[in-house]
Amino acid sequence: MSGLADRVGVVTGASSGIGAAIARALAADGMRVVIGARRADRLAEVAAGIRAAGGTVEAVPTDMRDEAQVERLIDTAAARFGRLDALVNNAATGQVRTIADGRTAEWRSTLETNVLGVLVACRAALRHMLPRGAGDIVNVASVSAHGAWPYLAVYAASKAAVHALSRGLRVEVAPRGIRVMTIDVHNVASEFGTEFDPAVLPEALRRWHELGLVRPESPLLAPEAVARAVVFQLAQPDPACIHELTVRARVS
Repeated sequence: MSGLADRVGVVTGASSGIGAAIARALAADGMRVVIGARRADRLAEVAAGIRAAGGTVEAVPTDMRDEAQVERLIDTAAARFGRLDALVNNAATGQVRTIADGRTAEWRSTLETNVLGVLVACRAALRHMLPRGAGDIVNVASVSAHGAWPYLAVYAASKAAVHALSRGLRVEVAPRGIRVMTIDVHNVASEFGTEFDPAVLPEALRRWHELGLVRPESPLLAPEAVARAVVFQLAQPDPACIHELTVRARVS
């Protein structure tokens, strides 16, 4: 156990991949988790698995682009368990496409989910955390935020925004007892790329390999590697705070 027992946490984007792995890891360490994602059926499957393993979980179908749904997710955790100790903003979406060929609807979905949704969730969580003077926020970002990724520039920009808002928020709330942390991930096996345009993806991959952004010899990481890192961040005793953490393959 990592000291998370009986704490209450919300995980967004928890119907598969990294989010589901984080939810399972937190529940396995005794945290009572409330999970949100758009796909209600997949979310229910994750919740059933957590309960079968002895964990405590509530599933709340949530579209991060809908402010009311995001606030309902956060408020459900506080109402159901009487407090909110942690928020893990994991939900994200993106597309592979050059800016010249960009589609406004895709841009809007990416920015509303990855940036505005994170902001709304943080604000809702702080309504519960600030009066208690305690709480943790972990925002899942990407190594793409720190480099030049052709075909993925809009997604990368959204994750750079997550870093900027996280740093600003940390300065605002750290003196009031709240920890704000980010974790950058790279080349993790998940369903993130399943909606990429198959007509564009081969050329994007070719360019990423050419630029050394993705190495063919580097294995995909399991989502559980990221989950363990998030547990590590949340388990640090106050006043320690792992401000920014990166998880990537050894050879990448």
